[in-house]
Amino acid sequence: MSLLFIIALILFFYLRSFNSLRVEDYEEYFKQKHADSNCGFAEEYEELKTIGTAQSKNAALAVENNDKNRYSNVLPYDTSRVKLSVCGSPFDDYINANYIPGYNSRKEFIAAQGPLPVTVNEFWRMVWEKNVYTIVMLTRCNEMGRVKCEKYWPSETTQYHNISVTTTSELELESWTIRDFKIKNVKTAETRFVRQFHFTVWPDHGVPKTTEVLIDFRHLVREHMDQYSRHSPTVVHCSAGVGRTGTFIAIDHLILQIERDSMVDVYGIVNDMRMHRPLMVQTEEQYVYLHQCAYDVIQSRTGTNMDLIYQNTAEISVYQNVQHKNL
Repeated sequence: MSLLFIIALILFFYLRSFNSLRVEDYEEYFKQKHADSNCGFAEEYEELKTIGTAQSKNAALAVENNDKNRYSNVLPYDTSRVKLSVCGSPFDDYINANYIPGYNSRKEFIAAQGPLPVTVNEFWRMVWEKNVYTIVMLTRCNEMGRVKCEKYWPSETTQYHNISVTTTSELELESWTIRDFKIKNVKTAETRFVRQFHFTVWPDHGVPKTTEVLIDFRHLVREHMDQYSRHSPTVVHCSAGVGRTGTFIAIDHLILQIERDSMVDVYGIVNDMRMHRPLMVQTEEQYVYLHQCAYDVIQSRTGTNMDLIYQNTAEISVYQNVQHKNL
């Protein structure tokens, strides 16, 4: 770990206390920011632009790894990048992904780019080697005529290098699809089961139409994480693995912070994530959306917006009737 990274981390925790708000003070803060016609949340977001950017990205910049990066401006930092096993070439350990801290641990999530045709094998190798049981996908494979992510799962069974993947179930709902995979290491014959939560109504660079739909989706993901991914990271990806991915991870962290600490620190959470992967929470609109989520969650807890969270919506009811028999 570099000295620069350690100093930045110390500074982050020192400054964090100045940005944290008690739940009971947040409503006034939120309304004041919205009433500020000059900057509102823009000034806060602007301060985050350079956070973490001085860190090295040597592995990502290696010529041998160039084709493994979907976007040239989204490259993993060396200090936090996910390293795979080396099979032959020293460059076998590279994948465009970083460990990201959550509420419960410093490596609770892996933020990754959407797989490319040439990195699907590495993606499944990462899932296997890091003992991943939960995958969150936040993009459609094709959006507005552009390929945003390779379809990395099979219709039935396909072998990706040494990992055999079988799609055992698929439940398509209005705002998301849930898929179950059986994955097998063909060398050892060991078998595991992975669930993918695919959110399908999030526009690129934008935000969902409501906070409710993403908060409900996050609730389903968190239930699965708490049951199966307590001791392993959850993979979250969109196309670049920074905008929608960062926003989802931040919402999960934020809700747990509100529920367990009665505190709100959107700035601190985004700051921390950006020390681990560039551009996390990619737009000001996404940053404002995080604050709106915090506001709506707090309102639901105080009884002023009881329709918001975890009510018996059709999609949640359907999901809860699905038995993941293999897990």
